[in-house]
Amino acid sequence: VAQRLLEPVPAGDFDLDHLKAIHRHLFRDVYAWAGEVRTVEIAKGGSRFQPPRFIAAGMTDIHRRIVAAGYFRGLRPDEFAAGAGTVLGDVNHVHPFREGNGRTQLQYLKQLAARAGHAVDLTRIDRAAWLDASRRSNTGDHEAIARCIRRALV
Repeated sequence: VAQRLLEPVPAGDFDLDHLKAIHRHLFRDVYAWAGEVRTVEIAKGGSRFQPPRFIAAGMTDIHRRIVAAGYFRGLRPDEFAAGAGTVLGDVNHVHPFREGNGRTQLQYLKQLAARAGHAVDLTRIDRAAWLDASRRSNTGDHEAIARCIRRALV
């Protein structure tokens, strides 16, 4: 996975196909099912994620909101962080893959920030804070993810 992060990550339109392409790129040497949407229910740390039958619809809704927001272009950094925090929190709740969602989401965030005219330094995101923020987002609290994103903006 570390080697794959040194290579160009597939670009896309922030829909499910884009997320699948990022996951496939990152994990193709790790999982035979890399880039494939999960077909089983999963939960982690007491958080239940979206049932598999709703993954496509959930990502379609997220994509629609990103497009409607103009890909968050022209926003001040704090506004971008708030919008992206909501999106990333919702992508986390959808949790399309059995494993590797977090690393996939961070690459998705990096590309979303670039499309919006911002840059993120992923090394500025504290892993423990991101995991805690991801857990909180599963209950609809996206502020912690927004804070992580704000800290990573350069």
